[in-house]
Amino acid sequence: MCCHGGVAANISPQKRFLYRLPVGLYRIGLGRLLGRRFLCLEHLGRTSGLTRRTVLEVIAHDGGKPVVPVAFGAATDWYRNLLAQPSARITWGGVAGPVTAQVLDEAEATGVLVRYVADHRWAARSLDRLVGLGLVDDPAAAARKLSLIRLATT
Repeated sequence: MCCHGGVAANISPQKRFLYRLPVGLYRIGLGRLLGRRFLCLEHLGRTSGLTRRTVLEVIAHDGGKPVVPVAFGAATDWYRNLLAQPSARITWGGVAGPVTAQVLDEAEATGVLVRYVADHRWAARSLDRLVGLGLVDDPAAAARKLSLIRLATT
């Protein structure tokens, strides 16, 4: 199951609870139990200025920098917040630190998705069911529709 922030408003309260559950693990210092497959992103709300937390699935480690998909689309709050203020903080694999968000271009995104599908076919199918972009069948076409964010240490 992917744990992305900005879950659509039409999701049931039970599913919303499940999506938010990993944030609680990070808040009590147990996020490392999720390993390097997930990270907790702390970012500033673009209108409120308040710190927000979102747990995201890491689909690649691009040069030691985690790459996360914007699975619920461009209207996702955490994504819009990062576009407004790319500086953020992550906790990943038990280590915390500042990062800068970088949107991958289509060629980079295609390369990441091709490797992801080849290396993690089951997880790629799961993500594909969530986003419905034909990721497993055509990673290049999916890269034209699915934004990927690299979180580079600062």
